[in-house]
Amino acid sequence: MEEIEIRHARIDDCPALGRIIVSATQDAFRGRVPDRCLHWLTPEESAVNWAKNFTSDQNLEPGDTLFVAETKNEVIGLAMLSEITPEDNYEPFITARYSHELLSLQVAPAWQRQGVGQSLVSRIAHELEEKKITRLLVRVLIDNPNIAFYERLGATRIGKRPYEWEGYETQEIILGWEDISRLRN
Repeated sequence: MEEIEIRHARIDDCPALGRIIVSATQDAFRGRVPDRCLHWLTPEESAVNWAKNFTSDQNLEPGDTLFVAETKNEVIGLAMLSEITPEDNYEPFITARYSHELLSLQVAPAWQRQGVGQSLVSRIAHELEEKKITRLLVRVLIDNPNIAFYERLGATRIGKRPYEWEGYETQEIILGWEDISRLRN
């Protein structure tokens, strides 16, 4: 397998981020959710949205960290870590235990099931451990076939809540890791 580097994202990665999130979302959810959920955004529009997350060429909004997985030739995955805020509307028992969440994990379809996602999650765990944080939360739509990925990595289901996606009513499964040290490669 080709060598993969995990590094902090830069604003010039936004076109690749747009391409990855759209293709990975369509690949994961096609046939599982209404088509309107899969055509809400083009890769170009997504790239513009990603660029809005950067406060400068290299920095994101405070509390957010974005990593990319990159081969010698291209960016093939992303993982975004975010501090949990009151606007996230979690139950008090969740906010009492968890301060951060894996907000997005996306891997280009051609690179899935090759350890890229696990490497990205491992890098997130390393980032949190440097801050002396041991727990991590992730929300996954119940329609997402990748729930098992998080469970294989040791996340446990701790709740669920309603979610609306382009008029489609579904649910988010809330999973958490109590000890992220197990996630490190």
